[in-house]
Amino acid sequence: MQYFERLACLCLESLQVRRLKHDLPMCYKIVHSQLTIQNDDFLVFADYTSTRGHCYKLYKGQSHVNAHEYFLTNRVCEVWNTLPSSVVEAPSFNVISDYWKMLI
Repeated sequence: MQYFERLACLCLESLQVRRLKHDLPMCYKIVHSQLTIQNDDFLVFADYTSTRGHCYKLYKGQSHVNAHEYFLTNRVCEVWNTLPSSVVEAPSFNVISDYWKMLI
């Protein structure tokens, strides 16, 4: 039985979807300093500010090692940068928790 067939039989989501469901809220909490983790430890904000969207765009660095390629910031960076500004700049996490569920 293939991976996606097993997921369908067990009514489960793929590992990639499950990771995103937990990574995006974690990223929101780090960006808005709701955790005791400093932003500089994990996230690097993009230098360009003249692009469309929100002001919390993340920079995705190049990785030469597979281990770094699958790190939190590289997994979530592309999805985070495409989120609408109303979600990323929301005043509290509770306001947008329903959006996370609909997103994936």
